[in-house]
Amino acid sequence: MKKLFPLLMLLVYLISFGQESDENKQLFKTKIKAAVTVNDTINLDNFKELAIIPGGHFRKELEKINYFSKIMTEDEFKKEIKKAGLDNSKYNWETKEGVKNISTDYKKFIFIAQTISNTDKNIRQIIIVDPIKGKVFEVEGKVKTNVIGISAGTKYLPQDMNNAMLNELVNYIRANSKSYQ
Repeated sequence: MKKLFPLLMLLVYLISFGQESDENKQLFKTKIKAAVTVNDTINLDNFKELAIIPGGHFRKELEKINYFSKIMTEDEFKKEIKKAGLDNSKYNWETKEGVKNISTDYKKFIFIAQTISNTDKNIRQIIIVDPIKGKVFEVEGKVKTNVIGISAGTKYLPQDMNNAMLNELVNYIRANSKSYQ
C-alpha cells in the first residue's frame, strides 16, 4: 500500500497538471478574453501567402503568429502593383471592384487591420477582410483613459486587452486553417 500511494499521487498530478489549458495554448499572455463580434468561416489557407496591413505597427504581432508567408503594408503592395504594370482602370486599389480584381487576377491576399469602432470610439478592433466576401472576422476590446501624468486624458488599449484580441485572431486562424498548428 505504501508503494501504491506515491504512484497514485503521480497519476493524479499528471492528470491534473499535464493537460494543456486554454491559457497554455495562448500565443499572447493574458488572463482576459476579448469579444468576437464577427466570425464567418472561410478557408484561410487560400490567403496564407499574403496579408496586407495598414501602416506597419501590426507587423510584429502577425510575424509572431507565424502563419502568413508574406506581410506587406498597403503602401508596399501599391508599389508592387504599380511595378507590375497593372492597368489602373481595372486594378485600382482605391475601389472595391479594383481590389477584387487584384485579388482574383494578380495575387490572393487578405486584409488585416487594427481599427477604431464606427459606433463607439472607446472600442478598438482587429478585423480580417476578404476582398471578395468582405469582413469575415472582428474582435473588440475596450480602451482605457490615462488619468495621471502629462498624458492624462489620452486613450490607450491595455496590453492585456490587445493580447486577448490577438489570441482571438490566433483562434480564428486555427479554426479556419488546416495547415496552422
